[in-house]
Amino acid sequence: MKKILFSDIDGTIIDENQPISKKDQEAIVRLRKTGHLFAFCTGRNYQETKGIAHLFEYDYMVLNNGAMIVDRNGQVILRKQINNSQAKEILGYCLNKYPYLYYSFYDGHKTYTYSEKDGVQVLTNSGYKKTDDDFYELIEKMTDDFDIFCAYHPDGQLDEILAIQKYIDDHYEGIHGTLNTKFLDVTVDHCTKGTGLLALTKYLGEDIETYCVGDSYNDISMFQTAMHPYTFHRVEQRVKKHTEKQVGYVYEIIEDMLGEKI
Repeated sequence: MKKILFSDIDGTIIDENQPISKKDQEAIVRLRKTGHLFAFCTGRNYQETKGIAHLFEYDYMVLNNGAMIVDRNGQVILRKQINNSQAKEILGYCLNKYPYLYYSFYDGHKTYTYSEKDGVQVLTNSGYKKTDDDFYELIEKMTDDFDIFCAYHPDGQLDEILAIQKYIDDHYEGIHGTLNTKFLDVTVDHCTKGTGLLALTKYLGEDIETYCVGDSYNDISMFQTAMHPYTFHRVEQRVKKHTEKQVGYVYEIIEDMLGEKI
């Protein structure tokens, strides 16, 4: 039976946009050479994921916490977006009530971040660069629906982040905020890494054995959906309890999948 590994990115195979282990890279090559598949499964958007994708061989990207799926050639398989006016309303509410938080959004082409301290920055091939743009004007100029937008506290505190999540749940149908460590990723409702995993598996249209690995709360839906969920020895018990096995590195999972040392 063909197998597929769904892998979170940050803290799982990447740290500060560099691979955590060369052996992870080598193991993914080996996995694909033996006829199996590898997919990123992340809260990152398409631009952010493309920035590190060249470091690994891969077959698919499950993006925006399951709201978008793209193959290695850039073909969009699934894309669910937030209504433009509702996204603007929520961002406006957040900016007014919590102006000291950090915010980001993806307009389908570029990723922008904003904070009172640093102003507007745009993601380029060499990292984030400060611009003279006005964040409010950037939002107002958006005519397309939103793929994803995020809020996070510069000190990693969660009170405001959880309050925004509750506000969205209480006031908007069809939109949800997913907690990802200290980040709140806002997408359309009923989109999680778990639904993305299921959607891609259905798209592949064959019997396939699913494995997954992640390190955070937004990975729990993936753990609950995959046949073989893995996490790391280092993560919190609240994350560990949803998994079948804990490892030190991703390549150890691929060793399990292939039944051989790499």
